[in-house]
Amino acid sequence: MLSETIVTALLEASITGAGLVLAVYALITPISDKIFKERTKKLESLITNFEKEKEKITIDASNKDFKHLRELKDSINEIRIFPRYLGFGIFITFAVFMTSALADIGWLANASSQNGINDPVLIAFFMTAVFLFTIVGVLTIFEIYDTMRREFEDIKKKQKEIKETSNEDLEKPKKDI
Repeated sequence: MLSETIVTALLEASITGAGLVLAVYALITPISDKIFKERTKKLESLITNFEKEKEKITIDASNKDFKHLRELKDSINEIRIFPRYLGFGIFITFAVFMTSALADIGWLANASSQNGINDPVLIAFFMTAVFLFTIVGVLTIFEIYDTMRREFEDIKKKQKEIKETSNEDLEKPKKDI
C-alpha cells in the first residue's frame, strides 16, 4: 500500500510533468514555422523526384524501378506537414499527466479508506505519462535538430556562393559607372 507521502510526491510530479508538456509546446511554437517550411521543402523534393521517376517508367521498366517509385510514393504519404506528436502526442501526454494528478487527489481525499487496490493504477498512470513525455521529448529534439541542421546547410551554401564570387565580379559595377 502506498503512503500519503508517496502519493503526494506522485501528485507533485504529475502536475510538474503536465507543466513541462505545456513548456515543450510553448518552446516549439516559435520555431514551428521553420519546421513546417522544412517539411514542405522535403515534401516538394519528394514529389519532384516522384514525378521525374514516373516519367522515366515505361512498360518495359524493371521491377526495381517500380519498387523505387512505390517507395517514393510511400515516403510522400508518410510526411505530414504538421507532426502528429505535436498535436495528439502532446495532448495525450498532458491528459495522462492530468489524469494521474486527479487520481492522486482522489486517493488523498479517501486516504483513510484506502486498501491498496488502486495503488497500481496510480503508478501505471504516472509511468505511462512519463513514457509518453519521453517519446514526445525525443521526437521534439530530433525535429529541432533536423530543422537547425538544414538551416545551417543553407547558410553554408550561401557562404560558399559568396566566397566563389570573385573580386572581378565585385568590380564590374564600378567599371560600368
